[in-house]
Amino acid sequence: MKTFFIVKGPLIWLDENGEPDGYFDVHDYIEMCRTHYDKVGIGAAYVNSLFR
Repeated sequence: MKTFFIVKGPLIWLDENGEPDGYFDVHDYIEMCRTHYDKVGIGAAYVNSLFR
């Protein structure tokens, strides 16, 4: 089974009272990509070339 998600905003975690407790946004995704690209030998700087 494959699942494909389209995320159009931050993921926000809520506590038991419905108050924000954490988030994961586009900046976290970019940092995750930089870490991965660096690990596989492409280099973290390559991620910057993907943006205008």
